[in-house]
Amino acid sequence: MIIERDLDFHHPENVNHRWAETGYFNIYIPENNIFCWIYYIHRAGVGITGTYVQIIDRWSDSILDPVYSDISHYNPLPADATRFSLPCGLSFQAFSLSEYQLNYDAGGVELDLRINAIMPPYDIHDPEMDPMAEADAQAAAANSGYGTAYSSHFDMSVRAKGTLKINGKAHVVDCVSTMDHSWGERGEHGYGAMTWANAHFGENYVLHAIFQFDRNAPVGEQHQFKHGYALIEGRLRGLKGGAVHTIRNGIWPIHVEMRLLDIDEREHVVRGPMLNHHPWQMYGNAAAGLAMAQWRSPDVEGPGYGTYFDTWPTNRVRAG
Repeated sequence: MIIERDLDFHHPENVNHRWAETGYFNIYIPENNIFCWIYYIHRAGVGITGTYVQIIDRWSDSILDPVYSDISHYNPLPADATRFSLPCGLSFQAFSLSEYQLNYDAGGVELDLRINAIMPPYDIHDPEMDPMAEADAQAAAANSGYGTAYSSHFDMSVRAKGTLKINGKAHVVDCVSTMDHSWGERGEHGYGAMTWANAHFGENYVLHAIFQFDRNAPVGEQHQFKHGYALIEGRLRGLKGGAVHTIRNGIWPIHVEMRLLDIDEREHVVRGPMLNHHPWQMYGNAAAGLAMAQWRSPDVEGPGYGTYFDTWPTNRVRAG
C-alpha cells in the first residue's frame, strides 16, 4: 500500500550508488502533435539528481530532432524529495500523493503544470489492488517487469493542466496522462527489457499496463504481461492478463494493438498509430523508442492518447 510518506526519500542510511528514486510525468497536446515528458532520478549514493525535459512533435530516430531536449545528469541531490528547485531550471512540489506542481524555465521553454490524480496510486505489489502481485519481496521484484528498479513502484493516472511555452508561443495543456514513481536498486547494468503503455479516453476510460519485453521473440509474442489497471467511470480494476502486437521500423513503434483482461473478465482492446516517436536514452545502457499513441477502442467514442515504449538494454551481445 502506498502512503503519503512514500513521497519522501526512502534510501537506506548506508546507501550505495545503485539506489534510485524516480518520478515520471508527461503531457499530450494532440492538436499540435506535441508530446512532452519530465523525468527525474535521485541517486542519493552519489549525491546527484538527473533530469530530462524533452518535447517532440514528429517521427524521428535522431537525438538531434526533438523540439527541445534538456538532459541534465548532475544536479545536486535536494534535501527534500517533496519540494525542490534544481539548477537545470526544473522545480517540483508534491503537495500530497494526489497533487503536484511542475515548473521549468530554461532554453526558451517554460512549463507550468498542475497535476491532480483521478485515482489512488496503483501499487503493483499490493495484492488488494493488483491480482498479479507477489507476497515475497524477491519474487515481487523479479515479477515487476523491470527487476529491482521496480521493487517499489506505483502508477497513477492524472489530469494535467497548465501552459507550455516554446520560444514565447503558448500552448494550453489540459489532458489525462499517467505518471509513475519508483524506488529501489537500479544499477547501470542488467536492465530488464520492459514495455510501459497506456491509453486515455478522458477521465472515464483509462488503461495502463507493464509488460516484460523480449526483443528476440516473434512479433506478437514479445510481450509478457506483468501489471496494470483499467479505470472505468471512476472504478479501478486490476488487470490479470494482456498481449501486445507491435509493428516497428527498427526499434520504432509504428502501429500497436493492445489487449488487456481485467479481474471482471472484461477484455479491453485498443489499437492505433504512433503520432510521433523519439530515442529516449534514459540511462547509459538503456534506450527506448518513446512514442505518443493515438488509440481507438470499440468501447468508447473518439480517439484516446497515451504513451508507448519498449526498453532496449544496450549492454548485451546482439542476438537473433
